Amino acid sequence: MLCLTTGYAIAGKWIGAAIAVMTGLAWLPARKYPDSELPFICLVVSVGLAVIGRLTGSPPFLMICGSGFALAVWDLLFLDDTLKSNSFGEQTRRYENKHLQSLALALGCGLIVAFVGRLLNFQIPFIVMMLFIALVIFGLDHIWGIIRKRSLR
Repeated sequence: MLCLTTGYAIAGKWIGAAIAVMTGLAWLPARKYPDSELPFICLVVSVGLAVIGRLTGSPPFLMICGSGFALAVWDLLFLDDTLKSNSFGEQTRRYENKHLQSLALALGCGLIVAFVGRLLNFQIPFIVMMLFIALVIFGLDHIWGIIRKRSLR
């Protein structure tokens, strides 16, 4: 929420900054009650704030980071809620580590793709773009398979 608040403040949109601060405060009870609808509502509001902020001229870097980190926090809240009923053994620890690795990989790749996409501005035919996306997905799947094989050893 700090990214969203800062982005709105830089753009001079003080109402948006105030809403971002209130949403940030709403994440605190969402953390306490992850089985309620509050985490989902906070996620939707956070992503909505990022979209509106981008449309109103807030810095894209902060809006992308704000929405990406909101998604990561939402995912971690549900992971924590799911794992709290399990005994914390070796298998649970491995599952948690794999989940954190996949989350970091997805968040990192998503942020890199978003920032590279902001820097590159050229026209690509749709079919070429679809082939490129398929290649990237295949590559990420292959990388994830290598990570899984190494962690099983």
